[in-house]
Amino acid sequence: MTPLAEDEMAGVTGAGLAFAMDNFSIRMAPTSYIELTGSAPTPQAAGVGWQRGDARYYGLSMTSGSAAGTDWYGNGCSGGVLSCPIGLGDGSFGVSAFASVYDPFVLRVFQYEGFDYQGLMRNLPDSGLAATMPTVLEFIGPTNSDPWRWAFWGELEVGRQLDGGGNVVGNAGFLQSQTLIYGKPVASGRVWEGGNSYSAGSGSKPAILRLMQTANDADRTLGVTYQSALSGDFRFSVRQTPNSPNQLHAVPDFNDQEGLHFRNVDAFLPLGTLHYQAITFSGISGYDTSANPVAASQNGNFVVELTRIPNIPSIYNHFYCGVTTGTCALDAGGRIASPNQDTHGYVRWGNWANPNGPMGNGINDLPTATSTANGIYFTGGASGGVPTNATVNLGISRIEGMLIQHMKITTLGAGI
Repeated sequence: MTPLAEDEMAGVTGAGLAFAMDNFSIRMAPTSYIELTGSAPTPQAAGVGWQRGDARYYGLSMTSGSAAGTDWYGNGCSGGVLSCPIGLGDGSFGVSAFASVYDPFVLRVFQYEGFDYQGLMRNLPDSGLAATMPTVLEFIGPTNSDPWRWAFWGELEVGRQLDGGGNVVGNAGFLQSQTLIYGKPVASGRVWEGGNSYSAGSGSKPAILRLMQTANDADRTLGVTYQSALSGDFRFSVRQTPNSPNQLHAVPDFNDQEGLHFRNVDAFLPLGTLHYQAITFSGISGYDTSANPVAASQNGNFVVELTRIPNIPSIYNHFYCGVTTGTCALDAGGRIASPNQDTHGYVRWGNWANPNGPMGNGINDLPTATSTANGIYFTGGASGGVPTNATVNLGISRIEGMLIQHMKITTLGAGI
């Protein structure tokens, strides 16, 4: 092999870089942490009850989704994949097919056709004309993978007080918890057809991150679009065993069953649409550190914005129903006949294969009051100080057709 010079590299074309990951895992020690450090509230905020808050997130891990697992405390766990935050796999903790060679992560530079912010259809190859397709840098996840665990335990400390030397004095309140997701970064792509009807759609949807220079003549800045996708199960728990240490920064021994559970989650959320909507970032704020409106300036506040959909008919028609010419077709009820599935997000907590079917304890059944195979449920409680594994199932829930036309987040100053 010989190295390529810069002028030789300029003439190289290809499909991008592929990353296959077998037996993949990320594991931090249960005592290693990421810390979010708080600050004392201003007198105004303290006067209405605000206190300092500090958070630590320990043992961040991505490990095997196999049945065998262990916990942070190291004394084992039992009761299924949501009972054990760390997957053992074959003993190496790795996810066998995190991204197989046939379905890898892909990093590439690519061109897509679409409307820009001005409403111009950009559909020409490199022609030097205004209608040339913009170029984006994209990182595309697999369309399928073996399920894996993503987990951490954390502690939230409220009311920490320091002396003049910066040493902690007094006792602060704290809450320790663990968070566990079992699944994959892929959404099913099933399409809601209205009422209780669903279809397979165009197939599974992976997670995709794209970076580009926005195709906005008025503000050509860094833009990002992100297609968030996730399917699987979720558990958040706080109960600990009687022998668990009751102190900050000590690894807890959590109960294997207690907590809030979400089973059979399927979530897809597109943030931004090529080439007329993107996430942008700005250090120019119209507020001061006391949250008062001021002339826009750099004062420490920042803005994260999902830009507004341009008020142009062709863009609205594409945003709502995916057409590049004409207008959206309506059905007999006056609704859009074929919504654009690339811009409509959804979150589904629980399977709903047959909403008119019988109730049961199966993965596709409408959940009973004590089902643990489907839906949203709580497990745990206390009776005389002894944990119980009683379950209360709340049922299943869905949010369909989420469209975000504009979202803007502006910080208003720390400590208020």
